[in-house]
Amino acid sequence: PLMIDPQLQGVKWIKQRIGDELTVVQFTMPKWLNKVTFAIQMGKNLLLEAVGEELDAILEPVLARATIRRGRNTLIIKIGGEEVDYDAAFQLFIQSKLSNPHYRPEIAATCTIINFIVTPSGLEDQILAMVVNVEKPELEQQKQALVRQQNEFMVTLSKLEDDLLEQLSLADPATILDNVALIDGLETTKATSMEINEQVKLGQQT
Repeated sequence: PLMIDPQLQGVKWIKQRIGDELTVVQFTMPKWLNKVTFAIQMGKNLLLEAVGEELDAILEPVLARATIRRGRNTLIIKIGGEEVDYDAAFQLFIQSKLSNPHYRPEIAATCTIINFIVTPSGLEDQILAMVVNVEKPELEQQKQALVRQQNEFMVTLSKLEDDLLEQLSLADPATILDNVALIDGLETTKATSMEINEQVKLGQQT
């Protein structure tokens, strides 16, 4: 994702969520590309912090996820003309402090742009959270736990849906009704989806 984040809300959230497992890089750092390459090879979480409207062209293959498969299990990516091992666990986060940046269509097409600019209602929620955290810290902790739980629920549901779509795409149309594994997967996804939706509703009520 590419975060529009002039008030540093997104950076704060990413750093709290990932913690010590996050590698932070700025283009002004010496040998920043070596740190990016190492993060890709080791499957780390990488944050490119305080970028401008233009990103270094050398990163275009990374943004486009232009990986090449070598053998059965090896992925590589070309960065600056050199082949680098690519760990599928690698995750990239990009943050801009600009309040109204204009990115090239190529960048917008390869990145999910998330606007973290604080709105008046969002600011009210943050102030309320700060007050609650001082007066009733256990309530604010409970709220944060529920938010994390709901996020995990949505990730689980998305993975189940992706797995089901993959099974459907690989299934033989002639025998799809006799495919026990596919039918079981459909039932599991349906049951899990209903359970997650119930948990989300309970969390919202809380």
